[in-house]
Amino acid sequence: MHGKTVNCPKCKKAFPFVATEPLSPEPLFKFEQAEPAPESNPIIAPETETTPQNKFCSTCGSPIHINAEICPKCGVRVAPPRNAINKVALLLITFFLGGIGGHKFYVKKYLQGVLYLLFFWTYIPSFVAFIEFIFYACKSEEELQAKFPEINTGAIFAVIILPAFLTVVAIIGILAAIAIPQFAAYRQKAHDMEAKTALMSCQAEVVSFYAANGILPMDERQLSCQTPNGVSLYFVPVASDQYELISFSQQGCKAFLYSEKNVDIEEFEKMEIKAELTNDIGAEYLSPGFYFVK
Repeated sequence: MHGKTVNCPKCKKAFPFVATEPLSPEPLFKFEQAEPAPESNPIIAPETETTPQNKFCSTCGSPIHINAEICPKCGVRVAPPRNAINKVALLLITFFLGGIGGHKFYVKKYLQGVLYLLFFWTYIPSFVAFIEFIFYACKSEEELQAKFPEINTGAIFAVIILPAFLTVVAIIGILAAIAIPQFAAYRQKAHDMEAKTALMSCQAEVVSFYAANGILPMDERQLSCQTPNGVSLYFVPVASDQYELISFSQQGCKAFLYSEKNVDIEEFEKMEIKAELTNDIGAEYLSPGFYFVK
């Protein structure tokens, strides 16, 4: 670059040109490079419980899809697992027998079932069972099988048959308590009616004999009064033209008296009449049969 000149812009005088190395402009501000942040370990998301997707072949033991019906390896139809839970059965037992812990016995939660059974009278187990019923209804059968892998099939019969048996026994007991006294009273009335009918039949015999002979019968052979089994019938002459008829059944509770003084047949307690007859004619005449008292 020697020999070159430059002119002054003011005086126009020439000066020799001296080349110099250009200076690199310094930046007004210096920026510090930020150090890269250390890589942080990624947060591992917690594993969520998922529904089991596999089951095992009951023949060869190979894992297969849970909904598969035929094993792709051995080609045999897969038998359903023993004691597998049934959603419909669980819902029915929970709804109808949950208050006494039926569903807990079904899924082999025996201690909880006993607690339900002990406190069923507080209605708290029924409320809890209703909530569990809603919970079970929202779950699939596979999820329920994963939650309850094995059930007690005998508990189904126990929780159904036992309450049903106790209910039937209670109903029979109530009906028996009502029906037996009524039946006994009905039988007594039937026996009392037999005694009254025998008295009325004998009365007709006496009236017929008096109309034919003009006098009352003097001997039992003159009357053909019949007495059913267990009935005691007495003909008691009071005067030459007056008499009384008494009858009662050994299985009944009433005694009947006919007298010409009264048009209707009178009704008394049997024990009262038997006491009077015992004093008048003796206890040996209280057995069933027809007696002509002289």
